[in-house]
Amino acid sequence: MKHLFFKRPAVAGLAAALGLALCASPFAMAQLKKGPSPAGNWEFKTSKLNDRCIISGEMQIREVGSGANKRFSCTFRAVQSCTAGDIRTIHTDQSCQLTQTGSKISMVSKLERVVATDPKELMNGMDRRYAPDNFYVTISPGGDEMEGMFESMGEAPVKFRRKGELLS
Repeated sequence: MKHLFFKRPAVAGLAAALGLALCASPFAMAQLKKGPSPAGNWEFKTSKLNDRCIISGEMQIREVGSGANKRFSCTFRAVQSCTAGDIRTIHTDQSCQLTQTGSKISMVSKLERVVATDPKELMNGMDRRYAPDNFYVTISPGGDEMEGMFESMGEAPVKFRRKGELLS
């Protein structure tokens, strides 16, 4: 005996869609689960790029706006240290905009200025040659570490650790 409910195609289709939505909702909720806030002070360091350079530095991430308009911005000082080649070090000041989806964070940067180079002779024009440092990371459930990839002129794994903040 067929139930009257399924004799109407529109009702049957709606029931199937509702059933699918209920089955998929735990998965969807897991994907949209809010990750810890990245706001605060961080230290970061990459693995070696091209077997000779490491990028390290300190970053300050600030929450801007609230509710649906909440987003993050940052400023950071990065140092590129190389063990081979013409460049020994490059010190930069950069800013960035963060996008957070769950625990995934994208940081797209803008070079504000090149502070110094070693050797000093390479300083001239370095602000036009230096590519901004971008990061694509996952924040840990405890919110104290971020790991992922550094991308600029090259790529390398990167680790961020939250700096200890003084409590008053």
